[in-house]
Amino acid sequence: MKNSIRLSPNHGVNPSITKCFLCGEDKNELVLFGKLKGDAEAPRSVVLDKEPCDKCKEYMQKGIILISVDEFKSKGDTENPYRSGGWVVVKDDVIKRAIAEPDDVLKERVAFITDDVWDQLGLPRSDSTS
Repeated sequence: MKNSIRLSPNHGVNPSITKCFLCGEDKNELVLFGKLKGDAEAPRSVVLDKEPCDKCKEYMQKGIILISVDEFKSKGDTENPYRSGGWVVVKDDVIKRAIAEPDDVLKERVAFITDDVWDQLGLPRSDSTS
């Protein structure tokens, strides 16, 4: 039974809904974990990869996604920093004016910005596009 799921005696197929790494919204994908170590219950939602959801992909075609992060609470984690609530999409020109060497950000189409830089740029704390 190479391609089968071992069912959990307590949780059955043990499903989770995947969430987008960037925006945190549901990706409309279902993961069936089956039996986990210790017959643990799978979380209701989970981020499994850094692949953006369809909505974020659309935003990335229009501009650059900027996400505010708390540098202290991130504890040096640059791969998955602590998000502090700011999330905007800005045009490429904004990045070209604000960053001395914008090539990496323009290529990746997303950047985490520390709260102090976020505030210096005067960016809002609620979801928006500009």
